[in-house]
Amino acid sequence: MPGEGKATSVPAITALYVDFQDRACYRAWRWLSLLPERADVEVRPYSLDCEDDEPCNPWDRTTPSWSIELLALGELARETGRAVHECFVDAAFAAVHDSGADLRSMEGWLEIGAEVGLDLAAYAEDSDRWRAEVGLWHQEAEDELGITGVPSLLFDSGRALFVKLDEDVVDAASARRLLDDLTDLAAQPVGEVRRPG
Repeated sequence: MPGEGKATSVPAITALYVDFQDRACYRAWRWLSLLPERADVEVRPYSLDCEDDEPCNPWDRTTPSWSIELLALGELARETGRAVHECFVDAAFAAVHDSGADLRSMEGWLEIGAEVGLDLAAYAEDSDRWRAEVGLWHQEAEDELGITGVPSLLFDSGRALFVKLDEDVVDAASARRLLDDLTDLAAQPVGEVRRPG
């Protein structure tokens, strides 16, 4: 029979683009945390502090932005290793959305880095490099993947989906159903889906 025995490729999530200041990104990260697939998902920065009509150059900012600094610290954490990076992502989201950490000064965001054991001297020595990494990820997301907002999921098929959860996903069964639905959607010729609120 034609087509029999052919395996159909099911898209898998490879990356989640986030900005730590965005609660919807935190919801997406917590949803993924309920699934074993999280181990294969890379967290990538996308700055909401970039101007809409200008290229994202966070290293050119004349005033500090705690959200960009957290993303930059995340790049140091990424280079340190996956386990440290995931711990940093957890700590950064929790500090912003759960504990209400004071991030108005450098001490506030450096404390998050210290909490997960980052080399803060290395960050201070080369902070422009880490901010530049944020800008490069951001530009790649827009130029190569068509991403214009977060949270966005990237699938191994090259498709990206902007997914904004209205509420927290609180159990593994619901998390699995959502993953299945989004995976199916990523395989379809759909550019955007919105539910009127």
